[in-house]
Amino acid sequence: MGGRNAFLASAPRFGFAGVIGFYGVPGVAGPYGPGPTQQADELSAPILGLFGGADAGIPAEQVTEFGAALTAAGVRHELVTYPGAPHGFFDAGYGEHRAACEDAWKRVTGFLAGL
Repeated sequence: MGGRNAFLASAPRFGFAGVIGFYGVPGVAGPYGPGPTQQADELSAPILGLFGGADAGIPAEQVTEFGAALTAAGVRHELVTYPGAPHGFFDAGYGEHRAACEDAWKRVTGFLAGL
């Protein structure tokens, strides 16, 4: 839920220069209803989204739809999916995903430096 909320925090009312979401469900989800994809027209701050390719809870199609919705809304974004990485791959306990973690961290620091 944290990544999803990060994406939604791109809305102008929050005043953020940019937002970063790790493995946030971008589409319609359970009791939460419409997600960032459906609300893309209400978002404006740049978005960095990082996803695990082996995350069964976030189908690749949802990430693709999110990117298309952000493009249509004119929101600057970068969405990265790490093949074979599970949900939560950036957690300390997932040392076997070191390459994905290192790349994600470079993207996070680069994104922040560019704001």
